[in-house]
Amino acid sequence: MSVLEVRELSPRGAGGVSVLELRGDGARAMLSGLCDAELKVGALRLVRPRSGGEELDEALAWCESDERCELHVHGSVPLARALTAELRARGAKDGAAAALEELLAQAPCEMAARIVLDQLEGAWEREFEHWKQLDASTLARELASLEERSRAARFALEPARVALAGPVNAGKSTLFNLLVGRERVVVSAVPGTTRDAISERAQLGAWPIELVDTAGERDHEVDALEREGQQLGRTLRAGADLVLWLSPADRPVPPPHGTPATWVTLTSRADLAQTGEPRAVSVHAAPQTALRVVEAALRESLALPESAWEPGAPIALDREARERVGRARAAAAAGDRDRALDLLRPAAR
Repeated sequence: MSVLEVRELSPRGAGGVSVLELRGDGARAMLSGLCDAELKVGALRLVRPRSGGEELDEALAWCESDERCELHVHGSVPLARALTAELRARGAKDGAAAALEELLAQAPCEMAARIVLDQLEGAWEREFEHWKQLDASTLARELASLEERSRAARFALEPARVALAGPVNAGKSTLFNLLVGRERVVVSAVPGTTRDAISERAQLGAWPIELVDTAGERDHEVDALEREGQQLGRTLRAGADLVLWLSPADRPVPPPHGTPATWVTLTSRADLAQTGEPRAVSVHAAPQTALRVVEAALRESLALPESAWEPGAPIALDREARERVGRARAAAAAGDRDRALDLLRPAAR
């Protein structure tokens, strides 16, 4: 989809006529909406462009195609500026709606789709009208809540990468198959069966994840191919949002020394030995319990609620929008309410 461009074709300044050109997807529909008139390709029509319910001028509209139109208005600098600003604002709004529709089509889970649909239906715009009624300190508190909702919602829209790691024969591939809901990975008692990283989309509760099964760790009897698979697994684990280290109940193996807080140890194959570990899983004996344990580990590690969707609530959908909300909160906390509202305006989102 091309961006709608608006430019003045006639020389700038006072004159008899100013000619504005609209070029890009939806140009004819945009101009028809501005003038509240049906415009046909190749036909010149007398129109009355409007903004905010006010008639701005009597003008002539002509459309060469659906993607290129001209609006001929009286030669007034303020009028040309007002019309250009109105058309660009409408184009920006339509562009934002198109981006949201694309995001909705790519939503990785139902929760993400509901969040995006709320934004398409004007959640941000409605909340902005509410924000305008607040004093700076109250606005700062509400924006802090918005920041937290948006941080959590990020993992609905951009699935967290969860890597399974541990020694050979720890049950990683068995757990992987349970989480993805099918026999995606070959399971074998032969050490070193998994030699490459395997990735698949899965869902834990309401949360989508990108699940990665990595090669088991061992220090001996490793050929070049298995060693390369282990190195790849270490690289992927370094970039994961969460690493689940599986330590078998019958032969515990702690994670490598100095692992970060994004690593969580699960006691796997819990049916093979008595264990009182709260994070013990046995895929064969208690698959539903294993699913609940892994979901709890995800939510606790990433500080996720049961769901990030609150009906009708605004959400900052990408990193740039989240950063804007952060700057707006800081401005409001410092007492600069006008600056905060300027950052939150729907067109700036």
